[in-house]
Amino acid sequence: MFRFDSGFLGIGIGRIMVASLVSCWSCGNAWEYSPPLGRGEICLNCRRDAKVCLNCKFHDRHVNGECTESQAELVKDKEKSNFCDWFASKSESSPQSVVKASNPLDQLFGNTPQIKQKSKLEEELEAFFKKK
Repeated sequence: MFRFDSGFLGIGIGRIMVASLVSCWSCGNAWEYSPPLGRGEICLNCRRDAKVCLNCKFHDRHVNGECTESQAELVKDKEKSNFCDWFASKSESSPQSVVKASNPLDQLFGNTPQIKQKSKLEEELEAFFKKK
């Protein structure tokens, strides 16, 4: 099964799109979408905008302008939909969040996948080589 640009599932003429996962910044609801995420997309659970800075992998509240993408324009309202060309869903860039959301039944019944913990040496090396 695949999605068309219009968002409908089915068989027919259209460009095949690979579905990606996005999680709502407000309520945590996860759903699949066909990239690129449109400016008008909303969370079906809480009705909040989906293409917002708070859902982007480049958003970092500790950085000037709250964006780590150096070429992105300043967006003042991080909770409102915007026209940023650099938007990339946090879920796309975070395999751990995709694994966690991939099978909710496993979580419900306690069969959560084991995520490898970093050793002390790995943490020290990351801290040493971390960009400043």
